[in-house]
Amino acid sequence: MLKPLIMGAMRESGLHDLIYTGYTNVPHALLRSLCERWHTETSNFYLHVGEMTITLDNVACLLHIPIEGIMFSHLEKVSQVYGVELVVAHLGVPQVFAVKNCKDEYGAYVSCKTLKTYYEDHLSAATKLRNAQTLEEIQERDRHMIACVKCYFLYLV
Repeated sequence: MLKPLIMGAMRESGLHDLIYTGYTNVPHALLRSLCERWHTETSNFYLHVGEMTITLDNVACLLHIPIEGIMFSHLEKVSQVYGVELVVAHLGVPQVFAVKNCKDEYGAYVSCKTLKTYYEDHLSAATKLRNAQTLEEIQERDRHMIACVKCYFLYLV
């Protein structure tokens, strides 16, 4: 039930190929080597063959992620209050859990482990409402499915 929804949303977003990338596909020796050669002052890699800069075009070609639209950037640190509002509004998490998460994470952050838990909770709730009959049940199922897709996207990225 949910897999077609997630896959459809991934295709529509242009992030479908991101499903097949990840740290498990990259040898750890390569990651260590790249980290050793990264210079934060210039945001470049210094290799034996010369200097290398990663551009948005490189990211688009390697990961097949579209680079269209406006770049999202916070100019200042996100407050805990605003972080809780975002988690409640976009991830469908009750405010009590969002506040607890902010205290546990020491700020307006959601760890991958917590995000995976939110995803699993929404998936479980949507699955239980698979055969929804009433309008309220259908709306509740759809709410869980949408939140599940959002959690999946965030976890993936």
